[in-house]
Amino acid sequence: MWRGAARPGSGWNTVFSGLRVMSHGKKIAFVLLWLPLLASCSLPGLYFSGPARRPGGRVLPYVIQPVTPALLARQATRRRKIAVGQPNPRLAREIGDYAYRVGPHDVLAIVVWGHPEFLATASAVTPALPATAATPSAPPPTRTHDFTVHANGDLYFPYVGSVPVAGLTVTAIRRLLTGKLDRLLKDPQVSVQVVGFHSKTYELAGAVVRPGLYPVTDVPLTVSQAIARAGGVLQTGFGILGTNQGTVSRSLADLGRVVFFNQGHREILDLRAFYRDGDLAQDRLVRAGDIIRVPSNSFDQVHIIGEVVHPGDYPMYGGHLNLAEALGDAGGLDLTTANPARIFVFRGAYEKPKIYWLDARSPLTMLLANQFALEPQDVIYVATSPVSAWNRIVSQILPTVETLYETKVLTNY
Repeated sequence: MWRGAARPGSGWNTVFSGLRVMSHGKKIAFVLLWLPLLASCSLPGLYFSGPARRPGGRVLPYVIQPVTPALLARQATRRRKIAVGQPNPRLAREIGDYAYRVGPHDVLAIVVWGHPEFLATASAVTPALPATAATPSAPPPTRTHDFTVHANGDLYFPYVGSVPVAGLTVTAIRRLLTGKLDRLLKDPQVSVQVVGFHSKTYELAGAVVRPGLYPVTDVPLTVSQAIARAGGVLQTGFGILGTNQGTVSRSLADLGRVVFFNQGHREILDLRAFYRDGDLAQDRLVRAGDIIRVPSNSFDQVHIIGEVVHPGDYPMYGGHLNLAEALGDAGGLDLTTANPARIFVFRGAYEKPKIYWLDARSPLTMLLANQFALEPQDVIYVATSPVSAWNRIVSQILPTVETLYETKVLTNY
């Protein structure tokens, strides 16, 4: 475990207590003598000074794990175990049992084979346009197979009258009409098909190409298929600082956290695992009234601070980014101030953080960085080199020395 030096500020108290009893020349010599000792306790920045503490004093232990081939092997083993696509027998059963139920405003194509007298007129399905100067005579009504379900759920069929069909499948409607026509015809042959789906919808929102309301049809549809039907997720291009890669296309959607509302229940689906590993357990059947929200990937990023050329927030590419890529996106280490021996990755909650340490002084260790997979919201910190720390100490202490000198000069006069 890394541990820092004395409590911040304690070194300065010792310095100034000694300065009060010394001559001017000895004061400057004394301050310069203390400069190296103050390096770890007086400069602003990130230091490890023992266990972190919550407000109130409870110790929060942390462990720093070096990035080694053994660590990467353990992480790769865990990823392989996770990256096994799980079957979804419930989804397969729901798709196999799926049947569309007719509702108000749906349009049905109904044919009684061999009996054209049961065809409806077009005016019975669509109101006829009034005659105008442009259309002096209305065309004669045409015959059609289409019948619209009324708002009350009934369907008017010739020679039969009003038939309640809302909530029935096309198979049930066909049997119902066949039973009613059996009193008029000998062995009637009836076919029923939904040709206009207007009664049931689902909503797709968020970072997709075509968000909006979509009809539920007689073909079963899953969440992944609904996103594909909407044109997929939004894509954009962006330039990477410090590189010559130019514009790179990346997704604006976070498929790892798709929100699915079904009958009042909220569920988070990891469709990234579905697409990457074939994990069918992450997909669901879409029903009437469902809401699918694909969030943006603003959460899908890492934060780079410390001695790099371009510190800041950097996006992940489809949820994937390794440590070497992240440092490259940030322009690499600042060669004048960075300490390649102290590169840290902070991960997890404050209560129990994980801290990984990479010593990148050897070119071979950068191969480890190329294999170290980052996670969303990781914080990468590159520490300051000892020479840079000394320069900062001098730049901060010299004004104090100058003030002491000027004070001495003024008091002598």
